[in-house]
Amino acid sequence: MKAVPIPLATHCLTKIYHTGKKQTKVAVNNLSIEVPEGVIFGFLGPNGAGKTTTIKMILDFIRPTAGTVMVFGKPTTDAATRSLVGYLPEQPYFHRFLKPIEVLSMHAALAGVDRSKITARAMDALERAGIAEYAETPISKLSKGLTQRVGIAQALVADAQLLILDEPTSGLDPIGRRHTRDLLIQLRNEGRTVFLSSHLLSEVENLCDIVAVLKKGVLAAYGTPDEVRSQGVYIRIVTRPIDQETAGKLKFLEARIERLTDSTLLRVDPISIYSVMRAMEQLNLPILHIETERESLEEAFLRLAA
Repeated sequence: MKAVPIPLATHCLTKIYHTGKKQTKVAVNNLSIEVPEGVIFGFLGPNGAGKTTTIKMILDFIRPTAGTVMVFGKPTTDAATRSLVGYLPEQPYFHRFLKPIEVLSMHAALAGVDRSKITARAMDALERAGIAEYAETPISKLSKGLTQRVGIAQALVADAQLLILDEPTSGLDPIGRRHTRDLLIQLRNEGRTVFLSSHLLSEVENLCDIVAVLKKGVLAAYGTPDEVRSQGVYIRIVTRPIDQETAGKLKFLEARIERLTDSTLLRVDPISIYSVMRAMEQLNLPILHIETERESLEEAFLRLAA
């Protein structure tokens, strides 16, 4: 049985910009990632981390200084890869006098869809994006959220196997976000691969099978959400209520403290647990409950991107 090429892989991908006389800026540095078939892949990083530059190199909008990008086993410079990828930019723009059905019909034609199937394909994409009822409404009369969903439909219209979506839920109301999340899950269940760049970490944590965290152009973490979070394990201790002076003594030991009405919660790094427990004994603080606790993806992101 013939092996299916990996939908997306970068190898030692690097982009260096010349910013002035003999001055350079490394936007992406030696980035190597693989995005398997049939997953939702979360691409994370703070502003300026190199995410947009990476996406532009994946799409061959700009050329890398070094390294390669392969899409289904072909270099991204190969024109044959264009029909394999659907793309939603962070800020999609459409001519305001056009209607969604016209926008999508044009993109379907550009993607090489058979002329007899263009209208049906466009309507199907609008249906999947949840905005078929606005097919004949000029873009100028659509809200920001509805325009964003036209962008999502545009990414779907070519029926591509790899979707690169930059902030797909930006500007959407809760109903639109829920619909889009359900759509991404459906696309994954169909065997498509979704490359998702998002600042909504709870969304990434709930949706993504694999995540990569970029920091200053360098890959800071790669793996499942559980693997990325696994480095941040804490011990959670419950004790009796304490006063400000006692809290100060425990904070000195780098324990994170939350004072409640009827108890006190301490979050302690495992390295410091024995020091904290000795201090609690000296302060006559009973251990009412103790358990290990794993950080959230948001906490892991803040730790990795700091």
